[in-house]
Amino acid sequence: MKETTDELDRKILSVLIENSKTQLKQLSRSFRIHPNTLLQRLKKLEQAKILMKYTAVVDFTKIDKRMQALMFLDVDMTKSWEDALRPLAKMPEVVSFLLITGEHDVLIIARVKNELHLGNLMRKFQATKVVKKTTTHLIVDTYREPYEYNPLKEDLKI
Repeated sequence: MKETTDELDRKILSVLIENSKTQLKQLSRSFRIHPNTLLQRLKKLEQAKILMKYTAVVDFTKIDKRMQALMFLDVDMTKSWEDALRPLAKMPEVVSFLLITGEHDVLIIARVKNELHLGNLMRKFQATKVVKKTTTHLIVDTYREPYEYNPLKEDLKI
């Protein structure tokens, strides 16, 4: 069953994307709805897995994770390739682990302390029996972060 959202749901989501610490009292006042109505809507969005998590945005460069890398993996797509790769996705350095189309099979976005840490991470991926080749690129600058993505804000003109 596909869950539907209305304009108010999308406005609520947009505000929470901008700042998940927005107080419910303030939110209900700004949308002119009763706090209980807001709580019911949030509960519905959570149960439908539309609103999946309330989180903090951290500047990892300030806490010793200063390098980011894009790691492309070419994978031998044998019967057990997914079982072999799943543990890699759980590694603490892995920010995102994406199955992709095109020249490579997997894209990993990783955050590491330094070159030595990156080298050790690459070796772990290469040691996996199904990984045939890795191609790694360092990210040298960022112009937009994933947490800045909020298409609802523009759509709804909040």
